[in-house]
Amino acid sequence: MKFLSRRYNRWEGTKMNKIFTVIKREYNTRVRTKGFIISTVLIPFLFVVGFAIPVIATLMNSEKPQKIAVVDQSGQIFSHLQLVFADTLKNGERLYNFLPVKIEGKEGTAVKNYLTKEVETQKIQGFLIIPANVLDTGKIRYYAKNVSNFSVNERLSRRISKIVTRIRLEKQNLDPSFIRTLTKGIKLETFKVTRSGKQQKDSGATFAITYILVFMLYMAILIYGATLMRSVLEEKTSRVVEVVVSSVSPFRLMAGKILGVGAVSFTQMFIWGMTLFLISVYGVGLAASLGAGDVLAKFHIPPLDPVVLLYFFLFFVLGYILYSIFYAAIGAMVNSEQEAGQFQTPIIMLLIIPILLIMPVVANPDSTLAVSLSLFPFTAPIIMFMRISVLMPPTWQIVLSFMILGLTIWGSIWVTARIYRVGILMYGKRPNLPELWKWIRY
Repeated sequence: MKFLSRRYNRWEGTKMNKIFTVIKREYNTRVRTKGFIISTVLIPFLFVVGFAIPVIATLMNSEKPQKIAVVDQSGQIFSHLQLVFADTLKNGERLYNFLPVKIEGKEGTAVKNYLTKEVETQKIQGFLIIPANVLDTGKIRYYAKNVSNFSVNERLSRRISKIVTRIRLEKQNLDPSFIRTLTKGIKLETFKVTRSGKQQKDSGATFAITYILVFMLYMAILIYGATLMRSVLEEKTSRVVEVVVSSVSPFRLMAGKILGVGAVSFTQMFIWGMTLFLISVYGVGLAASLGAGDVLAKFHIPPLDPVVLLYFFLFFVLGYILYSIFYAAIGAMVNSEQEAGQFQTPIIMLLIIPILLIMPVVANPDSTLAVSLSLFPFTAPIIMFMRISVLMPPTWQIVLSFMILGLTIWGSIWVTARIYRVGILMYGKRPNLPELWKWIRY
């Protein structure tokens, strides 16, 4: 019995060694390609550039003092402008300097033409014309060379509106501060109640991160599944696979290729994720020290529950394995990239459906639609992870989802392994459904 046990263990070890050999070969081959190196470096570089551009733009486009002439035909607005526009630059200089212009004894057109020339020669940045009936019409006109600076336009409109509103209230013998208190709006702060009973402030940033993770999951499965398919197709068309299967079984070859490409995808995603994490931790602090912290406060990554990250990893692995099995089978069945494109359309549709249903699932994660899709194996990796991120579903649903997903993977391996072992050695026309059935029964 000991002799048989040793022989069995040695036989099992040999099988595993062959799978690990294929994994190692796939991994080393792909991480050394120019495409992998360029994409692995390029994406973090784009992250850094995307982070740096707002910082540089903020530092280079610092606001300059604005001289604005004011023609106040109402005689009621100008006196309030300097009080309302009290903004200062870093050096303490006023940002807005309003210059009164009187038109007594002058034609309005002549004054307008004169101020236009002042703008053209850049002696002033713009001029405001406030009509005498501004309290009734609520309309003023602003002339400047650049009227596309929406922050300036919005600031002028909002603050002068406050002045006009205040004057209107005072004319009705109403206290503006009292009215402001009565009409003051509310600020809704949202807090997420976790399963442990803790209350965590959540203003929507967690949903944004969840959306990013879901999109990463979708892209990883799509991109690396297609990479695996092309790898199988290349070896088949070049007849390399005929040499390989002489030393390793088709099933172990398929398993090794799936796990090898999966390791490549995990490596790349880990590098990208660490880049985003480092930008969030150190980049915002650096931007703040340079004076652009407010602009990039949105880059802060809120803390995520480690359990959610664990589920992300598990669903990423299982989702990748499930879809990669079918991508490998497609690569074995077809003879060209064109044929492969036709076969992978149903797979792509199964991946797109969860992405299209993100909003209804997030809005109502316990709905019949959300629960059903989170248990359906081909949408479970994305939909169930979304539900876990937004509102933790009952434990039995998570366990059932994993069980169904695991059984589907096992059944898919059983079916596609038979397709794979025949398909990689078949050349010529692509198989039809009766022929595929024969391959499975073979």
